[in-house]
Amino acid sequence: MYKAVATLWIVCLSCHCFAANGNRLAYLDENDPYYVSLDFPRLTTPQWIGEDGVELAVVLSIDDMRDVGHYENFLRPILDRLKKIDGRAPISIMTNSIPPAEPHLQTWLAEGLSLETHTIDHPCPLLNGNDFPRAKSTFDRCVDLLTKVEGNLPVAFRMPCMDSLNTPSPRFFAEIFNRVTPAGNFLTIDSSICNIPTAADAELPRRLLVDDDEREKFRKYVPFESYVNTIENYPYPYVIGKLCWQFPCAIPSDWQAQKLHGVNNPVTVNDLKAAVDIYALKKGTFSLIFHPHGWIRNTQLVDLVDHAVKNYGRKVKFLNFDEAAERIRTNLLEGEALRGKTGRGNGVRLLDLDGDGFLDVIIGNARLSRTRLWSAAHSRWSEGALPLKLIETAGAGAGIDAGARFGILREDGAASMICRSRSQAGGWHFENGAWVEDPTLLRGLELDGKPVYTSLEGRDQGVRLRD
Repeated sequence: MYKAVATLWIVCLSCHCFAANGNRLAYLDENDPYYVSLDFPRLTTPQWIGEDGVELAVVLSIDDMRDVGHYENFLRPILDRLKKIDGRAPISIMTNSIPPAEPHLQTWLAEGLSLETHTIDHPCPLLNGNDFPRAKSTFDRCVDLLTKVEGNLPVAFRMPCMDSLNTPSPRFFAEIFNRVTPAGNFLTIDSSICNIPTAADAELPRRLLVDDDEREKFRKYVPFESYVNTIENYPYPYVIGKLCWQFPCAIPSDWQAQKLHGVNNPVTVNDLKAAVDIYALKKGTFSLIFHPHGWIRNTQLVDLVDHAVKNYGRKVKFLNFDEAAERIRTNLLEGEALRGKTGRGNGVRLLDLDGDGFLDVIIGNARLSRTRLWSAAHSRWSEGALPLKLIETAGAGAGIDAGARFGILREDGAASMICRSRSQAGGWHFENGAWVEDPTLLRGLELDGKPVYTSLEGRDQGVRLRD
């Protein structure tokens, strides 16, 4: 009854809003891995790359590594081609199991590669067999193993068989990825959800989206009718469950391509080149999945790199996942991260504060209270204060959500927020680039004469702002 009344109060309040989408900030309270779409605010490469003139980020990642020698032989021509750009060879190797002391790993790390995680046992699907402890164990053991490689700190994960089966799930993100391992380690990036560009995006030329026979160029790679591990028309990183960066994967992977029209097919490379062109036009992040299993030649991947460099020059930046995470931390989040040192929340939220179609940043923790507003016209950030903490900052509850709730409450469509806990209370609207307090927002939020909290001693009290 307590939660029901609190939620009803918020619904009644938000009925006064005439914004086109009064629930556009609802994702901040959810753990949905698939909430983004064409209309969701963008996080373009210039917002986080930290390098003037760069508009396209490319992350090349190879899956299933167990045999170092086999991967070295397959990767070497690609590494040599990447080095011709700026002396680096940024590829991420999604690894199952390797000896941490293997000498060649140090050669790769020195060249600019990163070693990332892919579970120890490669189960497909991970949450199969009604054995959750086994699923968490194969994830945790892989993270802890790769942390033992000298000079390597894994930041990213890819779900086994994510391009061929519906293997990711909300439960995986909530109960495995967003937790810590027995050794206290954790990750910050997942790259397991496929992005499908479609003709619904009016900014893109039709020739990049539709084949000569009028078949959709990228949807044709969906492996079966009930495959749903996809988003559409969102070629940007986004946040899942407050703690995980999702780097959507470009379609097709080499597995999807060989299933459709056989191994090493030149159509695969041509379609991947079209995908690169799309991501460049959208100023997005192109994350490619490939394997050394005979589905695509390393020379074809070199050809893809050539295409990106020839057509976009200094506008394209090749990164591994570790470098991408560091640039996001440094250039987007003011040196902060989604997760604190213990793996709990760090008081970071991404939301479109002013309704301009681009994500902004708010940070509220023990070190920083900051609002960062992106100007697409000037390609720069402006900064201001944040009037509350987004996480508890002391005691056993440090890092737990502090109860800030967001919604659209006014005609201008800008963000509003409320919070009431033992340590802080108030309501604010985002107005002319700053938070403006509105004492009326908490008026009436009570039950039997007692205040209704949004968070109480670290526990969510069920208050939401909804249209």
